[in-house]
Amino acid sequence: MPKDLKKGIIAKNLHRLAQLEQILFTFGIIMCIVTTIRYHSNPKEHIFDFIYYTGYILSSILVLLVAIQSTHHPEWPIWRRNQPTYLAIFFLLLLSVSLLFYSTTPLSSYTVYVNVCIIAIVMLAVEPLFFIILLSTFTIVICFALYSVGSVTMILNTCLTTVIMSILSLFKWNSLIKEFTLEKVRNSHIETIEKEIELAAFVQESFSKRKMPDLINYDISYYSKAMAGVSGDMYDFYTQGTLLKGVGIFDVSGHGISSGLVTMLVRNIFQQEFHQNYNKPLSEVMEIIDKRIKNEKSNIENYLTGILLRINENQIEIVNAGHPSPILYRKANNECLFFDSERKYSSSVVGLNSIEPFFQEAKFEMEFGDEIILFTDGVKEAMNSEHDEYGNTRLLTSVKNAVQKPFENQIHLMLSDMGMFTENASQSDDITIVIIRKV
Repeated sequence: MPKDLKKGIIAKNLHRLAQLEQILFTFGIIMCIVTTIRYHSNPKEHIFDFIYYTGYILSSILVLLVAIQSTHHPEWPIWRRNQPTYLAIFFLLLLSVSLLFYSTTPLSSYTVYVNVCIIAIVMLAVEPLFFIILLSTFTIVICFALYSVGSVTMILNTCLTTVIMSILSLFKWNSLIKEFTLEKVRNSHIETIEKEIELAAFVQESFSKRKMPDLINYDISYYSKAMAGVSGDMYDFYTQGTLLKGVGIFDVSGHGISSGLVTMLVRNIFQQEFHQNYNKPLSEVMEIIDKRIKNEKSNIENYLTGILLRINENQIEIVNAGHPSPILYRKANNECLFFDSERKYSSSVVGLNSIEPFFQEAKFEMEFGDEIILFTDGVKEAMNSEHDEYGNTRLLTSVKNAVQKPFENQIHLMLSDMGMFTENASQSDDITIVIIRKV
């Protein structure tokens, strides 16, 4: 048998031993108390009962100490690391034999013997060779004691039990080998998937990274965090020299590698079509993008929600494709509000073959110091430990507080507010925030 397989079985044995010995230790304590209370008036006749249950306590302590020592020494050879397992079985069988010789009822010793065998097979994975030899030795001792009192039926039962337990031991060992082999394959598969996710995340990050020029018309701040490895959120900035001409933020349906790959596929489509069709109405640009994405992603079912902005000096054109409404901050009157809380300008999602696309645009002006805050679902749908959502109201309050602070600190303050609400609980969606300020 491969060494790594034996090491895995030993590790599992040590874990099971901890459970088994705690149970036996507790049982021994309880029975010692019960015996003391029940037979306190005539302790001499029942001293062996007390010694027998004390044996559970002492053997449990010894086995646990040896198991702890083995755990701290993974470099020990396999036979030495298996010592706690062998000791546990030896003590359990020893207690059953001792009960046989001192008990007046042969059935009680046989019952303990059977229980010990079951515990050894169910709780501990022991090599059949060791288990069968040890079991056979104790069987001979037990049968000799039973023969001396003329209990032929119990002898036959003990021999039959030994045969059955030996066969079960073989089956148990074979099952364990298959289990650990499958577990090894599964762990290898999981490790491969994790490496692929890491590679996909690295490639995605490489695609999204580009050096932004020093812009003269707008300031930009952004943050994006994937739920796990690869992100289904996509954000991009469309520039011309030192001018910011547009911004896109999109959320691909689903999670994992598939949604991450879609972000890499559609990023170039948005870039190309935005610049090539700059003079066309923005709603028409979205129609062109939608048609091209449907053609290029073929049978991939993922679709996108998102916002595409086009900037011409102070004028902002916006198409909202089924995405959360952005928040506008007006510096002149120090007001924060959702741009389209009633969803008057909401359009259809992008890249979904089962619906007829419909895109409409809206326009608004931005003055010096005004800001627009774009975000994905993962922000307002962030949950705390009680499964309460962060929600639009809390988000708007956080934005109102943040926009009063220096621009470079605003996203950090928003994330801090969200973190205090969620108590840093793990989230089920990617989180992206983009802030654009007119300068």
